[in-house]
Amino acid sequence: MSGGPRLGLAVLCVLASCGATCGGPEPTTVAPTVSSETRSVELGPGDVVEIRVTDQEELTGEYEVDERGTIRFPWIGDVEVAGRTKGEIAETIETQLANGWLRQPQVFVRVVERQNREVSVLGQVNEPGSYPYKERLTLVQAISLAGGLNPLAQAKKVQLTRETPQGRQTFVIDVRQILESKQADLPLLPGDIVFVPESPI
Repeated sequence: MSGGPRLGLAVLCVLASCGATCGGPEPTTVAPTVSSETRSVELGPGDVVEIRVTDQEELTGEYEVDERGTIRFPWIGDVEVAGRTKGEIAETIETQLANGWLRQPQVFVRVVERQNREVSVLGQVNEPGSYPYKERLTLVQAISLAGGLNPLAQAKKVQLTRETPQGRQTFVIDVRQILESKQADLPLLPGDIVFVPESPI
């Protein structure tokens, strides 16, 4: 994480406000949904995956994604993983292992570590900035990483800006509902921008 988590608050607020409103659609109050498979397609160079092959300890281990978006897997060579789901990666390895190596192989893939992935938490938090993304990171956890809400925060209108297949979208989230266990916490994706606005009162 370059430059550390602390950035100029005024600059952050301008950037976040522009990212959420300048030239884009109006924010929506419909919360985004994120499945585990959706998060899996974010693999890129430097990421690390754990691959387990049932009853084959010599094949089970952690593999780092190289600059080409591939991993080097024993016996079968290079396997393309960038932009693919965990299920697709497992199926590819199973198919290639079944081609003269193993009989009915069972492969399981898990993301262990992501590199060069960040989420930004801006606005009325105590330590606004960009933070490394970790698997299963949620909205409330990200706000906590940023030191929590400050006294000026308007928790009921927190904005989450995300790149989606339909383009950049901004969602308005009532974080109070999450904190009061009235609504489920939201899983984040690498590149998400969380902006906490200032309360009008």
